[in-house]
Amino acid sequence: MLDSQDCLRQMMAIQGALGAQLVDFTTGLSVGSAGRMPNDDHRSAASGVVNMLHATLSSPAIATVGRPGRIDDIVVTADNGYHLIHLVAARPGARLALYVWLDRRVGNLAIAQRRLRNTTAELIAG
Repeated sequence: MLDSQDCLRQMMAIQGALGAQLVDFTTGLSVGSAGRMPNDDHRSAASGVVNMLHATLSSPAIATVGRPGRIDDIVVTADNGYHLIHLVAARPGARLALYVWLDRRVGNLAIAQRRLRNTTAELIAG
C-alpha cells in the first residue's frame, strides 16, 4: 500500500524524472510534489495540470468520438521534456491527477506510462 509521498518517490525514481505532483483537479490544489516543476513554481504547475484536464475533458473532439469510456493519460511532448498527466481512478468523488515531468534525453515515455499506471493502482489499493 502506498501513500501520496510514496507515490511521488516512486515517480521520481523513474529514469529522467524531473518532477512529480499529485493534484486535486476539482480544487486545483497540489496534494504533494517532489522534484522541480517547469517554472520552479509548484502552484503554477498544479494550475496548468487542471487547465489541461479541463480543456481535454470538455473538448468536443473527445466528447463526440462515440462515448469515450474514460481518458487515462494526457501526454505533451515539448522542448523541455515529456509532460504526462495520469488520471487516478479512485473512489467516487475523488479527482486526483498525477503529473510527471520527464527529461526527453534520458526518459522513456512508455516505461514512465507503465510505472504511472502501476503506482496509481497501488495508491488506490491503499
